[in-house]
Amino acid sequence: MHDDDLGGDPAGQASGAGARALLASIMSEPPGQKGRPRAKRLRAAVPWLTSAVGLAAAAALVVTLVTAPDGQIPNPSQTTASPENQSSARQILLAAASATMKAPSSGAYWRTVTISGMDATSPDRGYIIRRRFSKEEWLARRPGGQSWWISQNLGAKPLTDEDEAAWRKAGSPTQWKYPLDMTGLVGANSTEVVDAAAEEKVAARLRGKWKDSAGLLTKEPVTWDEIRRIPSDERELRVYLERRITSRAESRSYEIDPKDLELALQGSCMSIVFGLPVSPAVRAAAYRLLATLPGMTALGRVQDPLGRMGEALGYQVDSGFGDRTYQVVHVVDPETGLPLSESSTGTIELADGRTAKVMNFTAYQQVGWTDEKPSLRAKRG
Repeated sequence: MHDDDLGGDPAGQASGAGARALLASIMSEPPGQKGRPRAKRLRAAVPWLTSAVGLAAAAALVVTLVTAPDGQIPNPSQTTASPENQSSARQILLAAASATMKAPSSGAYWRTVTISGMDATSPDRGYIIRRRFSKEEWLARRPGGQSWWISQNLGAKPLTDEDEAAWRKAGSPTQWKYPLDMTGLVGANSTEVVDAAAEEKVAARLRGKWKDSAGLLTKEPVTWDEIRRIPSDERELRVYLERRITSRAESRSYEIDPKDLELALQGSCMSIVFGLPVSPAVRAAAYRLLATLPGMTALGRVQDPLGRMGEALGYQVDSGFGDRTYQVVHVVDPETGLPLSESSTGTIELADGRTAKVMNFTAYQQVGWTDEKPSLRAKRG
């Protein structure tokens, strides 16, 4: 989430013990497989959890239920791909596809401004704190133009009144030091120190392989020329994305079964809808392709983590740990076709036996083209 080493591995690669544990689990061969080496099976990763922080949280998160962004717990039957849910999800996606065609398609920068939140247990598992981060991404459209990431750690505080009471009982700490053993903990890396106070903004130039990048697709940087070649017909888009997904898997000697391919297609479409500076026609095609894929369910009209109303869509994702799955929830504004947020919610048991809800989310404050320039009154990373 805050990868200032932009000349090295791209953001979205694993960092930290939690992230490495998750990737090791996802990418490992099935247990008990011995003898002649065999191709490994690729599991589709959660598109919005591919940041370092998100992966670390996902690695430690043991999900026992899923919730919609407003905190209400859906009945399990409501998260099943029933014909009614599928129809409703298709209607929402097709409405968003029509709406996004009206979006502006020109500007000097593709700007994305997000607020992210990640719930973490205190090191003693006595209560939950919410960590928050902001990030501005300014991608220069002009060849050779300078692109920027401006990030800020917004600090952390107890999540609920009950958590605040437990925090005060613990002496109202303003810093949390996490142990090497992160077993049972959520939302922090091993040996990490989390401060309650916000930090100053940090502006980082995109350099190296990121300098002329327009973002990530199928977990790989894409250039502006590649962005312009993405098909705007949903059938052609499917062929294009399947080719990218299978090519990437083959280069790493992984096999993809049909179910994993569908999940990877969902993730790729969400990457286009939520993150890439594609044309309105391509964004609409991604919405229409999503409307044809199985497993997407409508969860109703909800508030996103910033209090805005939108339509929630969810789908199940393989956690990479045995048969465990969890639900990713995307909230969109069907009136504009713009993404509002994406989140994953679960529960964890605290030391006193209390069951607490925990959430990871990214809320999109601004997405689109602009002729404004980034404000660089920040520390340079």
